[in-house]
Amino acid sequence: MIKRWQTARLEAMMRLRRGVNLTGTRQTGKSTLATVVELPQARRYTFDDKAVRAVAESDPHGFVRHRPGESLVIDEAQKVPDILDAIKMVVDADNSSGQYLLTGSSNLRFAKAVRDSLAGRLGRIRLRTLAQGEIAGRGPGFLETAFARGFRDSYPELDKRGVIHLAFLGGYPEPLGYPQADRSRWMRDYLGDLLEKDVRDVTEIRKLPVLRATARWLLAHTAQFVTIDELAARTAVSKATARNYTEALKALYLFDELPAWSRGDYPLLGRRGKWLATDTALVAGVLGWDEEQVYMDPNRGGKLAETWVYQQIAAEADAADGIVLSHYRDGRGHEIDFMVERPDGAVLGIEVKAGQVSPGDFRHLKWFATNTSGIPFTGIVLHSGNQTLRFGEGFWAVPFGALA
Repeated sequence: MIKRWQTARLEAMMRLRRGVNLTGTRQTGKSTLATVVELPQARRYTFDDKAVRAVAESDPHGFVRHRPGESLVIDEAQKVPDILDAIKMVVDADNSSGQYLLTGSSNLRFAKAVRDSLAGRLGRIRLRTLAQGEIAGRGPGFLETAFARGFRDSYPELDKRGVIHLAFLGGYPEPLGYPQADRSRWMRDYLGDLLEKDVRDVTEIRKLPVLRATARWLLAHTAQFVTIDELAARTAVSKATARNYTEALKALYLFDELPAWSRGDYPLLGRRGKWLATDTALVAGVLGWDEEQVYMDPNRGGKLAETWVYQQIAAEADAADGIVLSHYRDGRGHEIDFMVERPDGAVLGIEVKAGQVSPGDFRHLKWFATNTSGIPFTGIVLHSGNQTLRFGEGFWAVPFGALA
């Protein structure tokens, strides 16, 4: 069994908080993680079971009662919204830790009932698809090493072709070992099932074909800037509908909208988010991409490599405390793929170069360091060689292998 980076954090939070909401898209291993986390006494239910769900719907307050010291583990908790008010009543009267572990495949923060009922009462942990480090059996360490500027001189080589291959494998546990054709079929079936079934837990969607078209369009535009106006025009829906559909897809954790890096004293900053698919194999599989063709195509290869990097650093950020991810873009044409900010204000700027690195690849990173005073900053260009190279004080070319 693959050990997840979030295991220790989940166990610590269950010892501290009255309960935890373990969330993330389907098939990422939430139910498995909930079974291996150390809980001295646990009673477990899943609302995928219609009979169990019917009991909870008929008597939510009775369903959530538990004995002292007992943890109630409820899978797919979002399917019975009424239990949330019932849980609120219990934890308001009893502040002991570890009472509830709720798992779910949609973001409960999009549901008004949860925002109103459980805000501040339950901790929240997101479980993503597997990072390459988890698959390899190592712990997270890239971001910590980067902030410390403690890179090794070399790493196992991971060239552009290797990154694209790993991107085609993705991080969903079940299809990892499948042949590519079967993996693509799994991805298409997975997306179809998710949109036809789970979307109802988030919002009311009447035009499922349009929702599928929206999802495919966003997958094709991963790692790009997308406006609601453009999406509405391409899918022939109103802006309000397009916005509703994108919120539903985010709530299902199929996409993240990476916010723009923001400081109040930098007025020229852009505010547009950058859309990224949360798993690269989903992009390749649903769109029917061929690995060799993507390798030969700078546009698709670059987007997929950048999305793969995001998949790795986002998983590390989730396993850490207080790390915030964003991108940088301003009105003067300066762009940085990823900004990683620690609570103390230190910032990593990360650029993705699906090929060999050159001094020109640091121009935006060096501009940022020169023109933003008082920010501890390290600039990194990820590249396909195996040597770590220094391009000035605080600027490093780091192999993709450091992430794998």
